[in-house]
Amino acid sequence: MIRRFETPMQPSGDRSISEAAERAVAADRPRQPLASLPPAELLWKALTDSIDCFVTVAGPDLRILYLNHVDVGFDQLEQVIGREILEFIAPESREMVRRILLEVFMTGRAASYDVNAVNPQGELSSYSVRASAVEQGGKPVAVVLTAMDARKLRETERALRADRQALRQFIRTQERERQMISYEIHDGLAQYLAGAMMQLETAGHEIRSLDFPGSRKALDAFDEGVRLVRAATAESRRLINGLRPPMLDELGIVEAIESLVAEAKADVPAVDYVGPAKLARLDANVETALFRIVQESLTNSRKHAKARSAKVVLERRGDDDIAAIVEDDGIGFDPANVPEGCFGLEGIRQRARLFGREATIDSGPGRGTRIEVVLPTFPALERPFVAKANDVAEPA
Repeated sequence: MIRRFETPMQPSGDRSISEAAERAVAADRPRQPLASLPPAELLWKALTDSIDCFVTVAGPDLRILYLNHVDVGFDQLEQVIGREILEFIAPESREMVRRILLEVFMTGRAASYDVNAVNPQGELSSYSVRASAVEQGGKPVAVVLTAMDARKLRETERALRADRQALRQFIRTQERERQMISYEIHDGLAQYLAGAMMQLETAGHEIRSLDFPGSRKALDAFDEGVRLVRAATAESRRLINGLRPPMLDELGIVEAIESLVAEAKADVPAVDYVGPAKLARLDANVETALFRIVQESLTNSRKHAKARSAKVVLERRGDDDIAAIVEDDGIGFDPANVPEGCFGLEGIRQRARLFGREATIDSGPGRGTRIEVVLPTFPALERPFVAKANDVAEPA
């Protein structure tokens, strides 16, 4: 059983639930005149009828004064109104519920608990219940209970866990594929380009020693070919680092983030890294998430923000957390109005949620952007898959 007691929320009125509701409505008068609203009793009924959970009002004798709708096994509200609420509780839980509700009446403090209810056919249903006192003249005169079907809550939680696990597996698979592609480029295309460059440089020495009609034009064409091969070599390195930088696996998150900062300086004049020079290795999933979050944040600064400066901060938060912060002085944006097709911010949010955390994205037109994610610092329990040259399948 779960029990939680909390400070009560008292209605502003002191004569009845209806008057308390009317005063709450009156507080909103600048936006909605009181005269245009229906009576509080009708608003209360419409509210309780529109929600899926059960709403019950019980008096000090624990008899039911109000119920918004009945559960399976009952035909009408009259079968329930006026009866003691404990009649609908499984026998083994009745004393526990009685003590909790009496304590709510005595102290005015709200309480939460889980309980099994029983219908006329003897069928059990599990509910998560919150009980709050209704005070009149400073004294609790009734208790409002809201009960959520625990089966639906558990089903929702299971669905969320399954979705999160599927997303986690998808990201892991994606990272493995990225890593395989990066090693294929490194061990294939990049090696061929490096070999071609060596051959061209050797041939260049011989060509430059020759003198024949049109040699100048031929040499210019040769130099352009060399330039293009060098550009292709640099592009292959850029692709490797973008897919999965080897230093993330070999050296760790600090060196990998420093490489992102160095790359960002190609588009942002001033980019600084603030953080430890060295950091003990973390779990591979945490390191990958931190790297991708910083990478996507800097991509926003480079490609969209028109930033003149940016800063990346990596810092420990206590013994169990690590924070990654990326901020820039760019044009900013409205986080609540991101155009469709911009998946970078959503990717940051989802990566944080895989660890039960939330990303903080603070921005606005004309005031730059600040993105902060705090993740748990799991120790290095596993190292990521590292492809070797002989792991790459030869083309058929």
